[in-house]
Amino acid sequence: MKNDKYMKDKFIRIKEMNIKHMYIEDIYKKYKISKTQYLMSLLKGVLIILIISYLFYENLLYAIILMPYVHIYIKNSAQEIQRKRKQGLLNQFKDGMLAVSFSLNVGYSVENSFKEALGELILLYGDKSDIVIQFQNINHRIDMNENIEDVLDDFARKSEIEDILYFAEVFRYAKRSGGDLITIIRNTANTISEKIDAKNEIETVISGKQMEQKIMSIVPFGIILYLKLSSPEFIEGLYGNVVGIVVMTVCLVLYILSYWLAQRIVRIEV
Repeated sequence: MKNDKYMKDKFIRIKEMNIKHMYIEDIYKKYKISKTQYLMSLLKGVLIILIISYLFYENLLYAIILMPYVHIYIKNSAQEIQRKRKQGLLNQFKDGMLAVSFSLNVGYSVENSFKEALGELILLYGDKSDIVIQFQNINHRIDMNENIEDVLDDFARKSEIEDILYFAEVFRYAKRSGGDLITIIRNTANTISEKIDAKNEIETVISGKQMEQKIMSIVPFGIILYLKLSSPEFIEGLYGNVVGIVVMTVCLVLYILSYWLAQRIVRIEV
């Protein structure tokens, strides 16, 4: 009987652990980020909520009310991670197209050009990079006698990058109509290079403003913390009463709106 009860309890614990694990898996896959990235965003979001609850309300119980912000923070973090990953993939794709164009110039077929380009990309970015994994998949499907146009279409849709989607459409049309694939691929690489250069120039110009925005976003928290530690009598009237809660809530809302507006101003898409 004891053994049966022990096995039953063990089974229940294992089942609960599996349910929790599945829940985390579903959540971070929803945001298209890794489990580590999801957990880090979750911890940062909770930490921010605790800091706000203490500085603005001097009561950590308000963290429960503010907890929905964690969901927003995870979503925004995932969007930023995806934005950087897409930008990195676009840079790598440009180099991949240059390698394919070079192979076409020396006489390789389109299909073999992608195989030759894979070796160059491994040397440039390593065998674990996004573009190498995608080119390996492309070559594998070509070896399975799939049309390269369909393979590139699938890659473009999964990447969700406008320039790659445009390239796949033009490539399909040129391949079917007998167009100059070398020129098309070279022009695609040049266009992407120009966009990347323009984006880098813009980021260089506004990098100082971005740093100022990050510093200014921390200043309000620093001021409140400084007053709490050095001169608590100046702000003690804002805690523990309805008027103080209303005032601090208005200040928090204004801070959130100003932070959101500042983020929109310093983020320029090319």
